[in-house]
Amino acid sequence: MAYRFASEELDPKAAEWDQTKHFPVDVYQKAAELGFGAIYVSEENGGCGLGRVEASLIFEALSTGCVGSSAYLSIHNMVAWMIDKYGSKEQQDKFLPQLSTMERLSSYCLTEPDSGSDAQSMKSFAQDKGDHYLLNGSKCFISGAGTPNQLYLVMVKTGERETSCLILEDGMKGLTYGANENKMGWNVQPTRIVNFDDVEVPKENLLGKQGQ
Repeated sequence: MAYRFASEELDPKAAEWDQTKHFPVDVYQKAAELGFGAIYVSEENGGCGLGRVEASLIFEALSTGCVGSSAYLSIHNMVAWMIDKYGSKEQQDKFLPQLSTMERLSSYCLTEPDSGSDAQSMKSFAQDKGDHYLLNGSKCFISGAGTPNQLYLVMVKTGERETSCLILEDGMKGLTYGANENKMGWNVQPTRIVNFDDVEVPKENLLGKQGQ
């Protein structure tokens, strides 16, 4: 099924998408109709309930049609899985239905300009303000960033040696994006810097426990 989708839906347009920097959201939503938006999300929460081996085989098959699209789908699936695995019931009910159908797309935000993907060295910091966190910092090379209605899982420091994960939504005050990066290939997914300038993140948007 994944090979057929790659052959029929991805391969015929992959070169054009890359040349025009087109993000084929409508095609990804077709992929989601086959379950490719929530491959290893539990069946209880609307996913396929498959394992990582099965997911790897699916992504490998999809990459025969378009590597960049397969890579983005793997990121989106990771975000959905994290909410399925660590999210509260309220977070699961709020976000997973639209993530599974890819009506809402997602990004994983770890990499920073100065520290790369070293979580212990990152500088993005969320200060506990009682009923919310005040987030400042930036992330770079974020796939899918800047897409309307995008959901972001953001790794942040909440203490000197404490890393936590916050859920941010497009439109939050202080959440801004840089220009789409110039890349050699992989242009079917936008890649941008994501900036946090005094973003007030509600406490209910903490994924899992603080420091987890």
